[in-house]
Amino acid sequence: MIDRITYNFFNKGMSFEDFLKDATEDDRKRFLYYHDKSAKKHSPEFFRIELKYPINLLVLATTWCWDSQTNVPILTHIAEQSPNINMTLMNKDHLPFMVTKVNNGEKVPQVLVFTEDFHYLDRWVERSTRAYLLYAEYRKKYGWSEETKDEFVKQYRKAFLKHQIEIEESVVNEIRTLLTRADAISASSPRLAEAEGSCDD
Repeated sequence: MIDRITYNFFNKGMSFEDFLKDATEDDRKRFLYYHDKSAKKHSPEFFRIELKYPINLLVLATTWCWDSQTNVPILTHIAEQSPNINMTLMNKDHLPFMVTKVNNGEKVPQVLVFTEDFHYLDRWVERSTRAYLLYAEYRKKYGWSEETKDEFVKQYRKAFLKHQIEIEESVVNEIRTLLTRADAISASSPRLAEAEGSCDD
């Protein structure tokens, strides 16, 4: 578990554009495809999350991971449209110690949520609940064997694209819930209360 991250470490992260510099041409095209498609399907207000207090997001992702390719663009839109969100990206493959195993795997993207002064609050992992349910449905249908793996991936991604708008909405809603909670925690922080001259604790 990450208890605290320093400002200097956070500042080693990358923008979306810089993160893509490590990607192959094919992977870069996938990121940009999902980035542009989500921007066309939703208004800027759809991505906006109103927060009272600044929140820092460290997103651990990889350039080759399909969940990163589909979700990082959404997270980027959220950060761009939300004034109190400061987001930076880091390559998970370079920072294995930062990744908490989920379901016995190093799932990405992982969205790590920090207060303005870099105290750890919460995280969001890999994909939305709606996408997990779709994934589970197709895993059950095609099984886990090496012989069916390629067909599973093909059919799951086809179904994902069919439900893409719905899944993107679920991602934004889950991140909004996560950050609204983080905002409430920030509001009740003794450190913040001391800085503002009062404390209810």
